[in-house]
Amino acid sequence: ATDVEHGPHVDKQSTLSKVGAAAAESLWSRSKVWLFILLWFALNIGWNDVTVKACKAYNFHWAIALWQLAFGWVIFVPLWIVGFRKVPRLTGKEALRLSPAALGHLVTHVGAVFAFGSDAPAFGRIVKAAEPVLSCMMNFLLVGEVLRWPVYATLAPIIGGVVMASLGELAFSWRVVGAAMASNVGAAWRAVYTKAAMQGGKIGEHMDAANTYAVMTIMSTFMLLPLTLLIEGPSAIIDGLGPAYAQVDDPFVWQMVLGGFFYYMFNDFAFLALEQLDPVSHAVANAMKRLVVISYLAVRFGEPLSLLSGVGGCTAIVGTLLYSLARRKFA
Repeated sequence: ATDVEHGPHVDKQSTLSKVGAAAAESLWSRSKVWLFILLWFALNIGWNDVTVKACKAYNFHWAIALWQLAFGWVIFVPLWIVGFRKVPRLTGKEALRLSPAALGHLVTHVGAVFAFGSDAPAFGRIVKAAEPVLSCMMNFLLVGEVLRWPVYATLAPIIGGVVMASLGELAFSWRVVGAAMASNVGAAWRAVYTKAAMQGGKIGEHMDAANTYAVMTIMSTFMLLPLTLLIEGPSAIIDGLGPAYAQVDDPFVWQMVLGGFFYYMFNDFAFLALEQLDPVSHAVANAMKRLVVISYLAVRFGEPLSLLSGVGGCTAIVGTLLYSLARRKFA
């Protein structure tokens, strides 16, 4: 009789627990995308901030880029060891097939460090907005893709905006332009080549977006190591650490650790956000991220932006948004 009395009560509790769990899961599924976007923005801003500081303290940009790439190993290797992520498996032939994309990843990162580690990081960000122009060129040259005219039309505000920003930039630097455009070439090459390589068949096992990024990070690190030692020299790299480490106001070691952590994690959360958002929402979020980062850098480091430069930057950012939307609509 006791069991019969308590049966309905137990069932009711069980039902309430299931409803509560379902409500919590629904709330998480709705809110996690905003959390991913917030972390993507915050970590990207943090990476730009500490990279600028590190480059000013330590004039070995190749070494800084190498360190930031290598730091990613500290994050994804433990995730593989504990089983949180499946370990990717590639044959030598598959790794060779992916290596050009890893080279593009290397150029993207090194160019960005040189561009954003300059005296005009916000201007470097504006020039980076020209990446879609390079993507169109790479698509045509590598895979022969010809896009619809509305897509090409959206390149006009991008090009015009970058030109306006360059003409109005009070701290104009060809070094910044060259580094940012090199980064754009690398990013466009990486995206177009990866897409073309994937069309040739699946590459490896357990190669989701996060693991593909991790594998490219490993390959890029091995490619960048000899280049860094050849260009900047091991002795000079080591000797330069002393003066940088001697800083009291803003510890150099902390800048380097945060730089490596922020770099890997903002890319990781960008992938997570991309998986949760539809293409239009992701395009809008990416455009807003550019605007937020450029505004932050200009204010944070007192970079003087003229009215023409500001209008040009906004025009270029709007152009990148229109380009993303047009690519989706006329694909």
